[in-house]
Amino acid sequence: MKKTVLVNISYYVEIDESEIELSPNIQNKLCENRTIESNEEKVFLKWNQSSFQVLNPETINCGECANCGCWTTDREKNDAIFGIDNGAVHNNKLLCDECLPPDHRWAF
Repeated sequence: MKKTVLVNISYYVEIDESEIELSPNIQNKLCENRTIESNEEKVFLKWNQSSFQVLNPETINCGECANCGCWTTDREKNDAIFGIDNGAVHNNKLLCDECLPPDHRWAF
């Protein structure tokens, strides 16, 4: 018996500010059905949706981890962003789930 599984994948893309309006070209190239091999079996991936969001720490709940530099969102705030690593402010620094102390609620 087969079940349908939703797989979400996120990419980070560095785009020059002057070229942000061209970003739908990148998005369109990712929005295609694909067939991959898994365990010597072909699996059909049917594209469903995609989104594009400029990460701006001044206007949305995101920032780079003060320790490792990966993008993260503060899960302790109501406006956490789905698709970015979980994180939180610890000792006045935004840290991702990998860099938070092991006993922290949002640590990985």
